Amino acid sequence: MSGDPARRRALVLAGLLSPATVLMIVFLVAPMLIVIGYSFSARDDYGGVLPVFTSENYTALLDPLYLHVLWNSVSLAGLTTIICLIVGYPAAYFIAFRAGRLAPVLLVLMLIPFWINFLIRISAWVVLLGRNGLVNAGLVASGLLDAPIGMLGTEGAVLVGLVYAFLPTAIFPIYAALNPIPPILIEAADDLGAGPIAAFWRVTLPLSLPGVMAAILFVFVPAMGAFAIPALLGGGKSIVIGNLIVQLFLEFRNIPLGAAVSVVLLAASIALILVYMRILQRLEAARS
Repeated sequence: MSGDPARRRALVLAGLLSPATVLMIVFLVAPMLIVIGYSFSARDDYGGVLPVFTSENYTALLDPLYLHVLWNSVSLAGLTTIICLIVGYPAAYFIAFRAGRLAPVLLVLMLIPFWINFLIRISAWVVLLGRNGLVNAGLVASGLLDAPIGMLGTEGAVLVGLVYAFLPTAIFPIYAALNPIPPILIEAADDLGAGPIAAFWRVTLPLSLPGVMAAILFVFVPAMGAFAIPALLGGGKSIVIGNLIVQLFLEFRNIPLGAAVSVVLLAASIALILVYMRILQRLEAARS
């Protein structure tokens, strides 16, 4: 080995990074390139892939049927994100500033459901939202309903499942942004005459915006591609992008069109991440 320290460090660094690089190429980059290649291919009469170059799959996505599915997915993911922020921000605020010694316990309690398989947790909502489930029984017992109603197979049931699944991913980044805020800043705002609302609006909220942006990203992007929740709680009646991709690949055997939908979803996710990074840079620049 050369005696040049810089070259030796470069070789050591390359050796340390090579396993991760190989794994990323094999399990991330290569599958993505295959999917992109399929999206520009054609489908034969038996559901196979013809190795020709065509953009017809992307043109087909302009059909009103697919645009409706896209709008349905965006609106459902957007509504899920809004509800998670409305519920998650006060929860994170309470844990960061009010819970005191109970904060670690509350954080662990939110992690416990993740120890159970995701499909089992969502399947539990099938029982809870059923006609004989706990939700219908509670509403009938409280007098809000005269008789049990069918909740499963509706967009409301899908929304409940999405909020349940992604609420912790909204709380944790907001808590991570709120927790380092020194209480002395809020006390200083109070000493300068700012009320609780003004102190929150001018001190706490601006400092926690990076966590809020991360929460939006962590909820909206996976909610856009959710598959199991609409299938189990929506009964397949509410078609979103995740269901559409599965149906195109497995039921209609239209792999090129399914790949095109996947690429569009991937491109939208990458665009959202870039927007998040851009906003985060501006927030950091404004803070410094």
